[in-house]
Amino acid sequence: MARELPKRTYGKTGVQMPILALGGAGVLQDASRTAEAIAIIREAVEQGVYYLDTAQQYRDSERIFGEAIDGIRSKVFLSTKSARRDYDGAWRDLENSLKRLRTDRLEQWIVHHVSYPHEIDRLFAPDGAIKAFQKAKEQKIVQYVGISGHNDPQVIRTAMERFPFDMVLFPLNPTEPHHPRTFAKEFLEYARRRGVGLAVMKVMGVGRLVGEGKFTVSELFRYALSHPIHTAVILPNSLRELRELLAAARAFTPMTPDELRALEARAKPLTDQVAGMYHQWP
Repeated sequence: MARELPKRTYGKTGVQMPILALGGAGVLQDASRTAEAIAIIREAVEQGVYYLDTAQQYRDSERIFGEAIDGIRSKVFLSTKSARRDYDGAWRDLENSLKRLRTDRLEQWIVHHVSYPHEIDRLFAPDGAIKAFQKAKEQKIVQYVGISGHNDPQVIRTAMERFPFDMVLFPLNPTEPHHPRTFAKEFLEYARRRGVGLAVMKVMGVGRLVGEGKFTVSELFRYALSHPIHTAVILPNSLRELRELLAAARAFTPMTPDELRALEARAKPLTDQVAGMYHQWP
């Protein structure tokens, strides 16, 4: 029998979260590969990956996830996102997401991709989206509220100081410390001290860090999970990739500080190749 996936306590939520989570972009948003996507999702859940991360903006992802989890809804921690900054738009997104996901509730709803200071002002305006997120939690449609950011950790920090988010989703891979606005340094420690759930994305640099002369999937996964985070949201594009990630998660051992620094040194020449894929410079 396969070894159980390691788990970490997801911040103040107390949820025991597997260190591997399934992201809904890539093949899992492609309507032309629905059967393959459903097979990946269902095998992931069968193997103990129960944090499923999708978004209103991921093409057909919510519909595909809804079909894939039909009949096994109780086994998953379901998370989606809205990038709308106004109350009405965010609430419509929630209603549409619930329909596509074939559910009446979410374990987690995330304010998607907050990048610039002016977005904070809009989110917290009298008719801003934060009120929709707050209402959804108060009405128990949503259990936890999170925020994600790809661009500027200071913007995410400002938002976290204005609202009691339960989690944060941000990028982490060996190129991250080399970016001028890095989440890997001050922000990670700040978020850890806040006690929120810590989920990371872009672990493989949207695929640009994997391959000959670069890194293996296992190296990049170990790098991310050797930091004080709780789960890594990964986007496998095939059952083979999913199984490779499952093996890496089950075999996980933390890297030493020297090993982490060595990977970062190897990654430095690749920084510009990855930056434009998830940091939106003004």
